[in-house]
Amino acid sequence: MSSLNPQQEKILTAFVTALAQQEESLPAGLQNQLQAISQNLETRIVELPVIAASLPSLNQAYQVALSDTQSEGEQEATLVSTNQDRSAKLRDRAIQILTDPDPVQAAQRHQSRGIGQIASNPLKRLFGRG
Repeated sequence: MSSLNPQQEKILTAFVTALAQQEESLPAGLQNQLQAISQNLETRIVELPVIAASLPSLNQAYQVALSDTQSEGEQEATLVSTNQDRSAKLRDRAIQILTDPDPVQAAQRHQSRGIGQIASNPLKRLFGRG
């Protein structure tokens, strides 16, 4: 498996963050689409924004999360070597969430364990400000 490129990471991070902020489970049709996407995540990651756009509450959370990751992503552009390992972990975690029978609850569980820090800048964590 290849690692994700920075744009794919932003999409995935924002989508998982948005999922965790949902108050209701996704409709069954969307859950099925997410499971299908997770089977070939690297090539189908571009479908996640389309899925987000199909549900107003998810789209709103996705847009906010995406703008947050865009601003942090600019600062991370130089940290390539650590990004590959993080990218693989992000991809694996996202696949677990997307294949869960209830992706919203899975995303919430993962975030409540501190995994939501994927979206924060690793330098902030290093210096205790994240």
